[in-house]
Amino acid sequence: MTINVIVIVLLMVGAVGFTGMCSFNPGRPENGPVQEVDGATFMGMEARAVKFPVRFPRMPEGWVNNSARRTTIGEDPAPVVGWVTPKEGYLQLTQTGADVETAVERVDSSPREKTGTALIDDAQSLEATIYSSPEADVRDVWVVDLGDVRLLVKGEAGEDEFRELLATTVATEPLPAT
Repeated sequence: MTINVIVIVLLMVGAVGFTGMCSFNPGRPENGPVQEVDGATFMGMEARAVKFPVRFPRMPEGWVNNSARRTTIGEDPAPVVGWVTPKEGYLQLTQTGADVETAVERVDSSPREKTGTALIDDAQSLEATIYSSPEADVRDVWVVDLGDVRLLVKGEAGEDEFRELLATTVATEPLPAT
């Protein structure tokens, strides 16, 4: 029986190795290329499907748009797009028509409390409200209320990248809703 198992394992390794669809690379893994998505097209479709203005910021070189999806906040759809940042962080931007409290409560299942503010743009005196959790594995959420839409940014990146994403988004004209 042992000989049969050895023969089967050798045949399997030989067959899989022959296809060239696998590799063995011992050592530390390297970061590969980031999968890009067409967030602009996705957000264009979302702009026609929601009742609030939707923006898609054109981020500078080094920001890679790698995700786009729809979630629900309250009873309404909320588009979410994410970027890998130049400093190898990740930020996601959620846009919603829900009020700030509902948006922060339902952006994910983690509870957060208002912990402060951060200046986003000196020229416009624009501030983001920061919501944090005492839990170490819960990321902060930065919120900018533009009146007709709330912008929520969360992820793992430096404060300068949070500011850059929010400032660029605020400065971006809403996409056409028709």
